[in-house]
Amino acid sequence: MVMNVNLRPLPAKLLLALWLGPLAALAQTAPPDTLAFTAEITAFSQDRTGNVFLAFAGGAISKYSPALDSLIAFSPAKLGDITLLEAWHGFQIFAFYADFQEYALLDRFLTRDTRYRLSSSPQDYIDISTISSDQKIWAFEESQLRLVKRNPNIREVTLEVPLEFIIDADDHRITYLREYQNLVFMVDALSGIYIFDNLGNYLKKIAAAGITHCSFYDDNLFYITGNRMVVANLYKAEQQELILPAGNYLGVLPSGNRFYLVSPQHLAGPFALE
Repeated sequence: MVMNVNLRPLPAKLLLALWLGPLAALAQTAPPDTLAFTAEITAFSQDRTGNVFLAFAGGAISKYSPALDSLIAFSPAKLGDITLLEAWHGFQIFAFYADFQEYALLDRFLTRDTRYRLSSSPQDYIDISTISSDQKIWAFEESQLRLVKRNPNIREVTLEVPLEFIIDADDHRITYLREYQNLVFMVDALSGIYIFDNLGNYLKKIAAAGITHCSFYDDNLFYITGNRMVVANLYKAEQQELILPAGNYLGVLPSGNRFYLVSPQHLAGPFALE
């Protein structure tokens, strides 16, 4: 169903910038607090306490408090765009670099990164990857059209899921991968979200075009398709929708009863659902 809600921005300690674009329509009394950037956002994530992590073109990472206060920043010695960022595990931040076929693990203070090579063979090229709850690596390989789980300690594939009969082999664009509550979510921007269990068994598909990212809070899945933010319960047939003004949204980051909207050069919020 479509949510009948009143959206309002929560107070922030510092108003860093005002973006009076499409998000202005979300609040009638005051514009949202917005961070505006000159560099483009290539990846983003959130930890369990609501802190927001943004990766920018070139590989810099910035951490912001739930009130959008700038906390710490990381500048890599080796420049390169981060394809996927995962901060949910708290004590370490996972960053995947598709161009380098590497991933980095950073401590929560972003003081240093330790890099690991994923693939050195064109046959095993990894298009997108993320970290699992047991510190292994989930990866989508376009060249072999498969989802795999890798053990980085022994540098071997321990689980393989052929995808030729699950996704459209000729027409797909996998943009995001995430493990959450023993489920694995693979986002195809052309058709929707494929859901597997943590043993690689295919469970179902959420059909919706235009999704490039998904996020979670409690038992709910959040994603943006077109100008709609969808909140779907993972275990019940319950779904709610919020109509957004037209905009170029990269995704949504929920935290409790509030959420942030991410666009290529802006982070706006937090917005509250009442």
